[in-house]
Amino acid sequence: MESNLIQVVNNEVLTTSLLVAEKFEKNHKNVISKIESLITDLETGLKLSRSNLFQKSNYTDTNNRSQPMYNITRDGFTLLAMGFTGKEALEWKLKYIEAFNEM
Repeated sequence: MESNLIQVVNNEVLTTSLLVAEKFEKNHKNVISKIESLITDLETGLKLSRSNLFQKSNYTDTNNRSQPMYNITRDGFTLLAMGFTGKEALEWKLKYIEAFNEM
């Protein structure tokens, strides 16, 4: 199992929007857009907090600029990945499930 699929931050098992974009071969800005759409739906339609699913953060890109990203919990990942389709998506969904379950 690839160890870079997940990380532990403050004793919490997480992945990031960057890893999701990379592993699912998606554009990071599209993953960010999907996450923000989910956050809006959760907070307005369902009146649920995103704090336990998606945590906004930043990373430094290759041009030394701060860029937005999200840390994503296992449940957040599951919610996000449910919308992805195709053979590659299925393969990575299974790998993420295995990686999270190993933790």
